[in-house]
Amino acid sequence: MTTQTSPTARTRRFGPAAAGLLAIAALFAALVPVVLEVDSRLDRTRPMYDDRSRMEWLQYQTVLTAGRAEPLELAPGESVELAGERFTSSSGVVVEVRAEAPERPCVRTSNHHGDVTAWACVDLDEPPADPDLEVVDLTVAPTT
Repeated sequence: MTTQTSPTARTRRFGPAAAGLLAIAALFAALVPVVLEVDSRLDRTRPMYDDRSRMEWLQYQTVLTAGRAEPLELAPGESVELAGERFTSSSGVVVEVRAEAPERPCVRTSNHHGDVTAWACVDLDEPPADPDLEVVDLTVAPTT
């Protein structure tokens, strides 16, 4: 004799798939604030690193053309002419250039949030990359 129980009388339990989905949802909920914080930090420090890269390139060009670096400190929004190009520091970014050795300038930037980059020193044997260099995709055929 088989007894049947009504659907309401059965104990409702999550199956393994539902438990897995619930665990994944909880993990995503826990990670969202962390991801948003990392994204915010990247957004606020990007101008600082862009300015450091640009100034490192210009100091390298200055060493090549003038034979020596140009030590300086720029406040946010301040400009300078180097290697025939005008450089203006980004809003909220301070740019410092030190040249203990005239052919080896070091560049550091900071922002108004208190973030500071490490010193990046120019090495003539391993020059910095041109930050304005256009990357060409060789997989795309040029149009004529």
